[in-house]
Amino acid sequence: MIEKTQVENFLRANGVPVTAPDEEIRSILLSASFDENEVNTALLILKENIVSNETHIDTLHKVFRSDNRLKPSEINSLLGISVNFSDNDIYHSTVEKRGTNIKNTIIIFLFVVGFVFLGLFIMMYIDQMGPFYVAD
Repeated sequence: MIEKTQVENFLRANGVPVTAPDEEIRSILLSASFDENEVNTALLILKENIVSNETHIDTLHKVFRSDNRLKPSEINSLLGISVNFSDNDIYHSTVEKRGTNIKNTIIIFLFVVGFVFLGLFIMMYIDQMGPFYVAD
């Protein structure tokens, strides 16, 4: 995990103050071959208050520019509404959706197999083959 002192030392070594705008810090970190997720994490760590461990969120960046989920506390601080969910809730809803897809796939597979056998029996009847063979 990236620590705040590491990010501060890296920025100081590149001549950028810690209080610089996010876009300037982002450009320095990206030019140093940081991954996009690492840059986002570093910016979030720079905004963290060490005393209270409270994180100030750059709302436009966190909400619109990343695929990370917001924690319930972050949603509460942004919107002022209390939300109660956990990662387990999200995991279970994903598993339930996956289960439905498997069930639908099995039903479709059985329908296709039945359709193929029906077509096969129709062709055997038309050509008078197999059980439909009539001996003259």
